Amino acid sequence: MAAFEFKRWKCRVTAPKKFATELKQLQLGSGARPLKHWLNVDMIGSDLNLDIATGSLPFADNQFDVIVSQHVIEHLTLEDEFLPLLKECHRSLSEGGVIWLSTPDLEKVARSYVDHKNEDMITDRQQRIPDWNMGSIPSQHFMNDIFHQQLEHRNLFDLELLTWCLTEAGFKNVQRTDEKDLVEAHPEIPMRNDDYQSIYVRATK
Repeated sequence: MAAFEFKRWKCRVTAPKKFATELKQLQLGSGARPLKHWLNVDMIGSDLNLDIATGSLPFADNQFDVIVSQHVIEHLTLEDEFLPLLKECHRSLSEGGVIWLSTPDLEKVARSYVDHKNEDMITDRQQRIPDWNMGSIPSQHFMNDIFHQQLEHRNLFDLELLTWCLTEAGFKNVQRTDEKDLVEAHPEIPMRNDDYQSIYVRATK
């Protein structure tokens, strides 16, 4: 069993069925970027270790005013994991609550491949992550990297697909945004500077 799958299995066994909190802001997939005064959730090393791929959240109805998840949803299968998770997010949000999502943008990546063989995407990533490179592999391989990321990615989304998923889960007012809109609303969130390859959306309950 791969290490990634082992961690997922372990968290599915140990995650609580119910979790009470007074916090009103939830970050799903916090990784190495925990936020103060938020409930930070990830599979390991977070405030609450939880495998969100189960499609079940241990929170009360209407618990949170805001849910944020950056570059996490591409790791989930659409029908069995992402849609159930969105429905749980909808249940856990208060009326009028907001969800923010970001993920690699299928449309941007595809256009980059057609127009530039993804060389512009490579330049953008290297500006953000100077140590990253593909060596002597031709630039077209970037498509494989962003679609699969060593078999960690399950799906990429464009605005139309994300809007359909959010609407299917009960959300409304789905809008494309930029990272700056998220950070202006919540200045404690550190900038990723990844708009060039990403799609950011905001939706309400």
